[in-house]
Amino acid sequence: MLDVLIVGGGPAGSVAGTILARAGARVRIVDRATFPRDKLCGDTINPGTLARLRALDLAAGIDQRSLRVEGMQVTGGDGRMIQGRYPRGLAGRALTRRELDWLLLQQATNAGCQFEPGVAVRRALVTERLGATRRSRSVSVSRSIRRVPGDGPSAPTSRTSCRAVSVS
Repeated sequence: MLDVLIVGGGPAGSVAGTILARAGARVRIVDRATFPRDKLCGDTINPGTLARLRALDLAAGIDQRSLRVEGMQVTGGDGRMIQGRYPRGLAGRALTRRELDWLLLQQATNAGCQFEPGVAVRRALVTERLGATRRSRSVSVSRSIRRVPGDGPSAPTSRTSCRAVSVS
């Protein structure tokens, strides 16, 4: 039985999953990627986000694996640059998304979330049932599995198969 299905194992999905699991919900997080995985964007944590992660007791490991950031620099394509420092001695942290996402996902699974990598959600099929005392919703998720032989994805033996995963 499952209470919550979260699509996406990045920071938002992992933090939401951790909070829900700590509150007693049965949570499954699915993501199309296999973790840890590389991600190009978001290699810094601003002071506000860092404070929120600390307040939620989710900042474990971040300070040890990151560099202190006291401000930012934004550079445009034409060479213009704007620099700014965080106010009142505040600081953020810089670390790769690979590390941040992996740290937060590990905390989610430690809190009790199930994690299923390699699940590509194409759409949610929602049905509603009204009962005398409760209303329930079901979500069906399609899982795509790509089989890639040793001679590459364009080989004639490469194929895709699907199976359905139902969550009630």
